[in-house]
Amino acid sequence: MGLRENEVDTEHVLRRMENTMNNLEQMSFDSINITDRLVTLLSEAREYAAIMKSGTQAECDAAFGALCEILDKILETAFIVNNISHDLENETLYQRDTVEAIKQIVDFFYSITDDINL
Repeated sequence: MGLRENEVDTEHVLRRMENTMNNLEQMSFDSINITDRLVTLLSEAREYAAIMKSGTQAECDAAFGALCEILDKILETAFIVNNISHDLENETLYQRDTVEAIKQIVDFFYSITDDINL
């Protein structure tokens, strides 16, 4: 591989790395928002469970309906978290591949430097 091809490959690898870093950053932000949402939903669920324990029949019925809605939202959120986890896994693999490509580029440049110094 010549110097020009290596330069093009290096630019491609660096763009890929930047894209992956941006994706990881966005997924981390999304994960924080999702966990905040889960905490809020679980807190609300506890309140409705307390009403079901000591409320009137009408309050218990209303709390049960609200609790079922919250459980549906928690399940939906769990699917979202699951998808993000798989995306994070893929982005991590891309990062690993990128690091390997960068190591090869550095090795190439060191070999050029070694040849020039001989």
